Amino acid sequence: MTDWTHHPVFAQLTAPHQPFARHAVLHDMDVAVSRRNRSPGLAARVHHFVERGVPYFAPNDPQYREWAAKAALLWDELHRRSGAQAQPTPA
Repeated sequence: MTDWTHHPVFAQLTAPHQPFARHAVLHDMDVAVSRRNRSPGLAARVHHFVERGVPYFAPNDPQYREWAAKAALLWDELHRRSGAQAQPTPA
């Protein structure tokens, strides 16, 4: 498994400060998939992930960290396929 702890999306989702940043990442993913993505499978996975929302914030919990890693993976896949910048919007 990839170590996502240094990924900017993972860092933003697990940071204890700026709770709205977690929602901003999901919003950015939703906007990006709506504007640029041509892959129905990836779009469905991103929309499903975004629709679930942000789980209870527990940055040291393995399940929360798994969720944040999945967000980083989807973020990279989405931006790799669209050729767009792969940095999240700073909160």
